[in-house]
Formats: sequence, structure tokens, C-alpha cells
Amino acid sequence: MSDEPEEVATPQRTSKRKQVRVNYNEGGDTEAVFRSPTASTRGRKKRQIRHDVAELSANFGALNSPKRGRPHGATFKAPNASKPASDSEPSDQELVSAVKSGKKILEAVDRWIERYNDEYMIATAEIQQFFFAICGCKGKVTPQMSATLSFKDIICRMTEDFEEESADYPLVHGGALKKIRTNLHTFLHLLVDHMKSSLLFDHTLMDGLVQLLTGMADSQVRAFRHTSTFCALKLTSALVDVTIELTESKMKTMKQIEAEKAKMKQDSGVGNEKYEALVAQKTQTEERAEEIRQIIGYLFRSVFVHRYRDVVPDIRSICITELGHWMNIYPEHFIEDSYLKYIGWTLFDKVGDVRLKCIRALIPLFEKHTILDKIELFCNKFKDRLVSMVLDKDTETSIETCQLLRVLYEVFPTLLSKEDCIPIYELCYATNRSVAIAAGQFLNRKVFSSAEQPTKVAIPKNALLIKDLIVFFMEGDCHDHATYLVDALIDTSVIVKDWATMADMLLDDSYGMDPTYEGHLIEILSCAVTEAATGEQPIGRSQAKKNALSAKDNRDIQEEMSRLTDILMPLIPRLFAKFGSDKEKVIRLASIPINFDLTAYGSARMHTHLTELIDAVDDLTEKHVDDETLRSLAEIHYNLMEHRTTSALVEGRRMKLLDGIAAFLRNSVQKFENNEMGEEEEAQFVAYLKRMAAFSGFIDLRHWNLWDLLLNVVSNFDCEESKQKVQDLSIRILFVQLIYDLINLKKETETVENLSVDQVRKLKKRRDQLIRIMCDFLEDNAAGVNQAYLSACDLMIMLNGCAEIKGLETLVWRPDDVAIGNLKMFLRTNVFEVNDMDEKDQTEKIEVMHQMRRLVAQYIKLIIHGCLPISAASELMCRYQSHFQDFGDLFKSLIAKCRELNFIETGVMIIETLKSLFLEMESQNQTDANCEDINELHELARRLSSVFGQDYSKNRYALASLHKKAIDFAFTDYDQSTMAAPPNILFLEVAMEFSSKLLNQDKVAVHRYLLKIYSSSGSITEWEPFRLYSISLTDRSLLDGGGGDNDDDDAQSVRSERSNTTMSLVRGRGRGARRQ
Repeated sequence: MSDEPEEVATPQRTSKRKQVRVNYNEGGDTEAVFRSPTASTRGRKKRQIRHDVAELSANFGALNSPKRGRPHGATFKAPNASKPASDSEPSDQELVSAVKSGKKILEAVDRWIERYNDEYMIATAEIQQFFFAICGCKGKVTPQMSATLSFKDIICRMTEDFEEESADYPLVHGGALKKIRTNLHTFLHLLVDHMKSSLLFDHTLMDGLVQLLTGMADSQVRAFRHTSTFCALKLTSALVDVTIELTESKMKTMKQIEAEKAKMKQDSGVGNEKYEALVAQKTQTEERAEEIRQIIGYLFRSVFVHRYRDVVPDIRSICITELGHWMNIYPEHFIEDSYLKYIGWTLFDKVGDVRLKCIRALIPLFEKHTILDKIELFCNKFKDRLVSMVLDKDTETSIETCQLLRVLYEVFPTLLSKEDCIPIYELCYATNRSVAIAAGQFLNRKVFSSAEQPTKVAIPKNALLIKDLIVFFMEGDCHDHATYLVDALIDTSVIVKDWATMADMLLDDSYGMDPTYEGHLIEILSCAVTEAATGEQPIGRSQAKKNALSAKDNRDIQEEMSRLTDILMPLIPRLFAKFGSDKEKVIRLASIPINFDLTAYGSARMHTHLTELIDAVDDLTEKHVDDETLRSLAEIHYNLMEHRTTSALVEGRRMKLLDGIAAFLRNSVQKFENNEMGEEEEAQFVAYLKRMAAFSGFIDLRHWNLWDLLLNVVSNFDCEESKQKVQDLSIRILFVQLIYDLINLKKETETVENLSVDQVRKLKKRRDQLIRIMCDFLEDNAAGVNQAYLSACDLMIMLNGCAEIKGLETLVWRPDDVAIGNLKMFLRTNVFEVNDMDEKDQTEKIEVMHQMRRLVAQYIKLIIHGCLPISAASELMCRYQSHFQDFGDLFKSLIAKCRELNFIETGVMIIETLKSLFLEMESQNQTDANCEDINELHELARRLSSVFGQDYSKNRYALASLHKKAIDFAFTDYDQSTMAAPPNILFLEVAMEFSSKLLNQDKVAVHRYLLKIYSSSGSITEWEPFRLYSISLTDRSLLDGGGGDNDDDDAQSVRSERSNTTMSLVRGRGRGARRQ
């Protein structure tokens, strides 16, 4: 009698549908073209069932071949025969509910496995129903359908039952279902894990699942295709995990076999039964692993190969993500050219997220040193594409590509050429900080990885690398500011924070650096010190998160500040002494002591270094006359004065310095009044006035009482060569001093109930004196008085805040029409009517444009802060079209703020702008309906109409006021006794651009106002604008037909162009576009 038991054909497994085994080897890698997923009609040969093999492991249970259906001895139970309906038919929504909620997934999986062992047909229908329900399909799969219909027919039936009007399918749904992917992943992995001891090798179950998922993945319904692709590939991932476990178990068994062989030799053949059992165990483990690998290969060919180029980007992302996961956990099988090629091809995908998934799939592979030889060919083939992707428009993709190339360089140092690295080097200056840091990591790994950790003494090896950094900065020719390069490297490269080595290189001539190298090194040093001590990134470099620094970050910054202070504090006076003649280097070096931890000066041994620093700063103040240099030196004085540790030590030195400057100014003014000032005395007077102006920005100068002296200088100084400079400096000092007086007076209001009338009167007198001087300057000099303009605007804003402070209301400055006209005239002359821009080089153009934008921004601030009425904005809106390229962002911000302040006044301002431009064209006889200027006015009106947004109910009164003023203007000087049209009648066509913004009832009101006051007459040509405007206000459902012709042909005669819109056909929910 044979040891093989007969396989029992149970009634429960009997169905009208012939179960067809899937030939998993079909369409292998040798085929030129992958075949579409189909169910093979060839069955697989039955294996013999082994009973003499021990258990594989606790995880996989008995190694006996799984029985086809129920265990022997079980009797057939009809679905509804042995139990009540409520017990025999478990809820077919249990699995769906568990996955959607994420609760009790494990229990749901266990109960389904129990039901499968007891009631095969019901459980099979239930798992099939689950995959359709998780797609959002409302159709029902019954056991009869599962038994009698082919999978193709079932999918067609479910497609017909799919509700296109329902909500998005769960996989793309947000809200409560946002974790559906994680839950579905958990469900499939738990299902496979709990079936791996038996049901995983039930050919009926696995063949059915594979055929169902591959069929759904080929569906035209996007929900089916999307969800089934996700499920099939997650199922594949779970099978890969099982394969790895089987492989590890096989290796363990092989070691046991070797051990048994050794025992058999020693014991002369004893233990043969255990050895045979282990061999049988190894053989069956290999068979199971091979069977799972066949299923994996079939799913790859039937699902992945067709869906990795699907029209839906997320399906492509899912495919690449899972392939990368397989390569990472099972490289022995998947790190082959036949798999890597799909990632290489998808690198060219048009969607950034798909490209990103490719890069993320590749990065972990370079950490597996055993398979590097297998990916070298891939790297050579797709190197050019990878290098180009550092400039990807998707920021995350660019960042990850830089990381990939960094690890690629670590593995294959010779693969990337110098030309390949240049695009990455240039990204160190990118505006996005994350991209710049990623590029900096690559640069640090390639060039500076051999640097030693900085100490308090210079490191010769680091000095060579710092020279390389200087050369990189000089030869990069990408940016003029080292702060961006420093920011890219400061978190990864230690040489940027090697304060001792950089300072030693500057002080020791043995390094042989020329002045250019020294200048760049000073710039790098100052930028690194500033960022290390403050944690602030460069201006203009964006970052993803702008949260406050954490406690750890603050602690690290404080530690670095203390370290750089200990190293540089004794050296900064020597650096000032060596480079004191170069103003650019002095400005850079002056930023270093500002970032010191000044508490270090509290110790007695540091007093000497503080004295040396003050001596150096005072000497440089006497030596230099450049405004920026003097401001940087004055800021050092200010910082030392503000800190309690150093204020007492430097107070006397500061007073002595300013006393000398003030005394010299008084003597110089005396010489000027006595006509004793020569050219040399004049130059010295200007130099000392610059020094006082520099300190005035940081120190209250009321102790030196320079107000009357400077008023005299502004009014009477007439030396032609330096007059403009002296007046600008004097106005700056007077303005700052007035602000200091105002601040001091505000502080008194917080402590004293009644302010001294004399103090307020004195401040008001000084205010009037300064206003008179600035207004005279603006009126007499249309150009070259930027300081007067800027000071006037700032003073107006500062004093405007006094309106809410009791006792200071009289200080508010309300400019009259003459003052406002002077501001407008200055703006026109110095910004909008500048004609020599083409003669300047690129650097000069940038600088001049920066100054122009500053002047425009000052004027805008006056409107925003309420110093000027909203109507004053029309001065800028008239230039909205002509100067949009240079000031468009400022104009948009102004309009947005005006809307917030007052919608009605904003509407009036817009119509006044259009009126002024229309009158200007009328004065030039350019008011023909078809002339270019009128078309530009139409375009301006159209663009300004967007100010009113989409919620017309909020701004209906503003729009109504706009139309009323437009009608009144159009009929200005209209003589009803004549047949002639009014001179401004064409303006109604401009106003038509705002008609669509009116609500229907407001259109009625405006139309009645138009017809009540005016009626069309005369020739049709002259009154054409009136007729067109009337049509634009006509709503046939509300008007009674009066006023204007309502024919469609008339409506189509409107001159303003209408853009043709086309309706795009939108597919129903869940229906994808054409598949590829």
C-alpha cells in the first residue's frame, strides 16, 4: 500500500467553475516582451506528500504539503445548513471595517482564516468582496458568483455596479481614511504572515488572489487599477519577507546537516534518521521558497511591468517604491539589471514625486558593499541623468539627488568627473537652504573630508584645506557673497569653524597669501562667526521650517560663541592693526567683536584685550571717512556700551571721542562764519561730520547739544563742492536726534501723568524746523535730496503714532497739498522718469533699482500707515502697466493693503487713476476707440478689476460708487440741448470692465441711474460707448427691456476682447484616463 494518502475531493471545493492553476513561470525573463497577465490553462504537476519531515520552525508549522481543502475527516457543510444565518455568514464588511478603522486588524485576519478552514466558498467570496469594497465599489460578490464566474466576468460585473457619483475611492481619500494605506499594508502583511504555515501554499487560494489582483490591475477603472496595484505589490512585499525567512531557515538547516555529517563520521553511521529528516526539511524549504519566488516573479511581470508606466502618477510611485523596498531587503534576487532598468527608465518621469521615489530607492543600495559590482553598470549607464537631476525643478528631488551622488562618490570615487561635479558645486549658492546644505555635504565629502577637528591652536593640515576653500570661492564665479557658501558648509564642514587656523593664516605671513586671498578669508571668517554666534541664515535663503530654535540649538550656539570668543578676543586688535588701511577688510572684521560673548571681558586678564580693542577702534575712527566703515565701528562702541560687563569700562573712552568730534565741529563752523575755512578745513569738517552722523545712529547726542549748530549749517553752508553732502549729513543727524527726543518723551508718558508743556512745545518747535527744511529741499531740488525725502517719510510715520498718546497729539504731522505734491514730484523725477538706465552697467543698474524700490516703498508706507489718504495711491497706480516689471510686487502689496483699510476708498482711487490717465490721453488727442493707448487703459482696468475678488457682496458699495463716478465723469460738460455726445463718453467702455463684478440687483440700480439722468441721442457712432455700457449692465431676467438694445448681435459688438473658454470633459469619479 502506498504511503501517499489519496487527495480527497471535498464537496465544498466542487464548483461549476473549473479552477485553473496559474503557470507562474509563463512569460519569463527570456521573453523579449512581457506578456499581459493571463491565467494559464496548464495545471501544475502534483507533488508527493511527505510525512517523514520534521517541523521547519515554529513560524512555518508542519512541512507536510497542504491539503486541498478541509482536513480529512471533515464533512461537507452547506453554507446555510448547519448554523443559523447570523452565525454561518459572518459580516462581509468585517475586513473592510477593520482596515478602514485600523482597529482589530489582527483579530479580523484570524477570524477570516478560521472561516476559510470551515467555509471555503464563503471565505473566498468574502476576500474577493474585500478587494472590491476597498476600492470604493458598492457591488456584491456572492459565493455563487465566485464559484461559477471567471475573474474577468466578476470584474466586469463589479465595473457595472461601480458608482461614479460617489466620493473618491478610499486610497486617495483624505480625512478619516488618510491612514488607509498604512492599514491596508498591515492587513496584507498580517494575512501572509498568518498563512505562511499552511494556506500560503494552498494553490486554490493563492491562484485565485493572484488572478483577481492581476485582472483588477488591468482594469480601465482607475479605482480598481490603483488599489489592486497597491495590494498586489504589498502582497509581493509580504511574500518577499517570507522568502527571506525561508532562505534563512534553509541556511540554518544546512549548518545542522553539516553538524550531523560530522557526528555520523564520529559515531560510525549512528543518527542517520535525523540526518535524513534534515535533508528532507532542506529540500522542502527550497521547494516552498521556489514556489513563492515563482509567484513573486509572476506578480512582477503581470502587475509591475504594466503599471510602472501607468498614466496615474501615484501608481507609478507605488511601483517604484515597492521595487526599491525589495531591492533593499532582498538584494540577492532583485539587484539585477533586469530590475534596475525600470528605475533607470523612470528617472525620466515627468512627475517630480515619481522621480523622487526613484532616487530614494537607489540611495540605500550603495550601503550594501556585497552587491556594488552589480550596480556599477547601472551607474555608468544613467550617470548623466543622475547628474542632471541635481537641478530638478522639484526641490526634494534635487536634495535627494545630491545625497545620492554623495554616497555614489563614496563608493565609486572615479565615476564622477570634474564636469559632473560643477552643477552640484553651484548649488551651494542656491536660495533654498536644504538644497544648499545637501550640495555642501557633497562638497565636504569630496574636498574637505580629511579635515581635523579644530582646536585652540592652528592646524597646518586644515590650513591647506582652507586655502582650497578660498580657491573654490574665487573660482566658482557664482556669487559675490561668502555668506551663502559658509551657510551651506557650516553644519557639515569643521574647517569653517576653525577660528584659530583662519586667524593664524591672516596674521602669519609665512602662509604666503596675497591681499586678494586675505580679503576672501576675512569675508569667510566674518560670515562664519556671525552665523555660528547667532544661528541666523543669510537673507534671501529660504528654508522649509522657520520655527524657533530648540533648547539644544541655543545651547550649541552659546557654546560655539564662547569658543570663538576665547580664540579671537586676543587676536582681533592685531587683525585691526594689520588690515586697518583697507576699508573693506575693516568692515568685515568689525562684525567679529559684535558677536563676542562680552561677559568674557569681565575677568581681569581680559581687561587688557578690551583696552586694545577700544584703542584699535578709536584709531580706525580717526583714520577712515567712509560712511559704512564708520557705522561698523560705531556699532562696536554701541554693543560694548549696552552690555553691563563692558559699559563702565568704555563709557569714558566714548565720551572723550565724541567730545573731540563735537569740539572740532564747533570750531569748523566758527571758521566758516568768519570765512576762514579753506579746502583742507572743509574736507576735515565733512569727515568729522560723517563720524558724528555714524555715531548718531547708535547714541543719543543731546549731551552735546548740536541742534542749533546743525540748523545753522543746513541753512547757511554754501561751499559748492561739499554742500550737498553736508546738508544730507546734517539732516540725518537732526532727524535721528528728533526721534531720540520723541522716544524719551514717550517714555516719560509711561511714568508721568502730565507731561511738561515746555518739553512738548520744544519738541514741536524742533519738528517744525526740520519739516520746513526738508520741504524746502524737496521743493527746490527735485533730484539729489534722497535723505530729505526718506527722513520726511519716516518722520511722518513716527509722528503719526503720537495721535493715540495723551499729551502728544499736537506732534502729529498732517502734510498739506504742497508737501504731498513735493513728495509726488520727487518720486516722478527720481524713479518713474529716469532715462539714463541703459547707459549704466549691470552692477550700477541693480544698485540704482534698489534705491528706486526703496523710494517707492517709503511712499507706500505713508499710505499704509494712514499718513496719506488712499487716493494718493493713484500716483503709483498710473504706472501699474508701464513699471510693473520693476515694481509689480510693491503695487500688488499696496492694493491689498488698501483693500484692508477701506474698500470704498480703494474703488474711488481706482476710478480716479483711470480718469487721470484718460484725461492725459485726451490732452494728447489719443482718445480714438481703437488706438493703442485706449487698449492699454482697457487692460489696466481689467487687471485692477481683480482687486474686488470673487465675493461681490462684500464690495458691492465700492463697485456701485465706482460706476457712479465713472458715469458722472463720462457725462462731464454734456449739453443736453445739443445732439453731440459728451467729450468723455468713451470712458464708459473702460468702466465696462467692472460691470461683471456687480450683483444683478446692483446692475439694475446703476442702469436706472444711467437712464434716469442721461438718455442716448445723436448718431449711433458717437453714442456707441453708451449703448455698449448699457448692454453690459442689462440683466434680461430683471430688467423690463428698457434702455438699450438687448439683441445678441448687439452684445457681441462690445469692443473689449473676450477670451474664449472651452469646457473640459471630466471623467467620473474613479474612472481613470486612458491607460498606457
